[in-house]
Amino acid sequence: ALVKKAAALNLAGENVARPLKHPKAPIPMPADFRAALSGTGAAKAAFDGFAPGRQRDYLEWITEAKSAATRAKRIATAVEWLAEGKPRNWKYQRK
Repeated sequence: ALVKKAAALNLAGENVARPLKHPKAPIPMPADFRAALSGTGAAKAAFDGFAPGRQRDYLEWITEAKSAATRAKRIATAVEWLAEGKPRNWKYQRK
C-alpha cells in the first residue's frame, strides 16, 4: 500500500520534504562580522545569496578562532573573498 501511494505521488509530480535526521543548530552571526559585512555591500549581498551551508562554513571558520587577532584576520579575509563572490573553500573547487 505504501509503495502504491508513493508511486501515485511520483506520478502526480509531488515531492514530499523529509525532515533532517540530525539538524544542525544555527550559528548566530557575530557582531564584529556583521559590522564588517555592513560596510561592504557586495560582500553582504554575496553572503546573503549563499546557501545556508556556505554561510555556515564562513560562520564556523570565524567563530572557531581562538584569539582576537586570528578572528580579526579571518573576518578581513572573509569580507575580501565575499566581495569577490567566493565561497569559503573556493580554492578546492573545480573550475
